[in-house]
Amino acid sequence: MNNVKFAAGYLDLDVEKDPEPNENRFVRSDQYSFVMNGIPALHIKYGTKSNIPGFDLTAFVKQWRAKYYHQAADGLEGGIFNFAAAKTYVQLNFLISYSIAQTPARPKWNDGDLFAKKAF
Repeated sequence: MNNVKFAAGYLDLDVEKDPEPNENRFVRSDQYSFVMNGIPALHIKYGTKSNIPGFDLTAFVKQWRAKYYHQAADGLEGGIFNFAAAKTYVQLNFLISYSIAQTPARPKWNDGDLFAKKAF
């Protein structure tokens, strides 16, 4: 978590608890197959806040998932892709990964974690 707080702080972002814990999105992510084979992988969720005043990100994502996610229209057309937000998301992932790579200790699961049985 220190790596996440470092990266988020550097980018002036807030760290939130998972707003949808019952969705179990990590086990449905592309990263899951890596983790199941003992390879550390990040799955960063974008949160519920926006820097656009009055913009309801939660409602937008719900509508986007229903209309575009994994559909033929799931592309860059239509002007709904936020390139500035994507840039920040990539920077966050890089900074977290880089700070982990600079740490002498290897990544490990917390005792009692669902994936603790997998050794790196």
